[in-house]
Amino acid sequence: MGVTIAFGIQKGGVGKTTTSAITSYLLSREGKKVLAVDFDSQGNLTQFLSMRNIYDFTKQTVLEAVKEQDARPYIHPITENLHLLPAEDFLSYFPAWLRDTYRGKGDLNTVLRETLAVVKDQYDYIIIDMPPNLGDHTINGLTAADYAVVMLQSEKFCYDAVDRYLEFLIDGIKAKTNPDIVLAGILASMTDSRTALDHSILEQAREEYQDLMFDTVIKRRSRIKEYAVTGLQDHTKSDKEALVQYYEFIRELKERVHQSR
Repeated sequence: MGVTIAFGIQKGGVGKTTTSAITSYLLSREGKKVLAVDFDSQGNLTQFLSMRNIYDFTKQTVLEAVKEQDARPYIHPITENLHLLPAEDFLSYFPAWLRDTYRGKGDLNTVLRETLAVVKDQYDYIIIDMPPNLGDHTINGLTAADYAVVMLQSEKFCYDAVDRYLEFLIDGIKAKTNPDIVLAGILASMTDSRTALDHSILEQAREEYQDLMFDTVIKRRSRIKEYAVTGLQDHTKSDKEALVQYYEFIRELKERVHQSR
């Protein structure tokens, strides 16, 4: 049965979707069967991996999947090993659907988990990209996950958000909806090593969170920004220099998953 990993933090613009996309892509390049689940109504993961407009997937998305509690009809192959459960902006109606239509039919917090359970044994990894909030999408995403990766951009607002997110994960999700979830770690992303503030926040995080921090630090690179336009590639020297840090992160992530199982 596959390992489900959710990437999140209640702060936008911290590299969460980019990391989810590249992690999914590189794991699939290693020969692993990967399902990338876009659970953010912005649909950026869908755009990133498919290189298509999110409205190409209207009525063929994760929203329809959760309504039917069956992901299978809505999975779109990107490559042989990489599949996508896409999203577009109607996913923003998920909380209203839970309360207006689904209430009384089952647990509001486990809808995504039950939806993915149908296909979990078909994949080595299921990667969930969650929105920057602590609402129903995030509750369902973390309840569906075996492991959580917390994103930390080295700036004050994101640093301040980490403590609240960990409290939400431990006191909320682990205590009430998913006792088996494991915190894989905190990943520093979009770091500019040239600035003193980035360095200071990263050092402060390492001091406070210690072994919870991944050793890998994802640094800003212009080539990574270009992938949103060109699609993910691993051909040139520039590609390899940009992606090496994600390879290091994946190595660490797999080690942590292996050690906890």
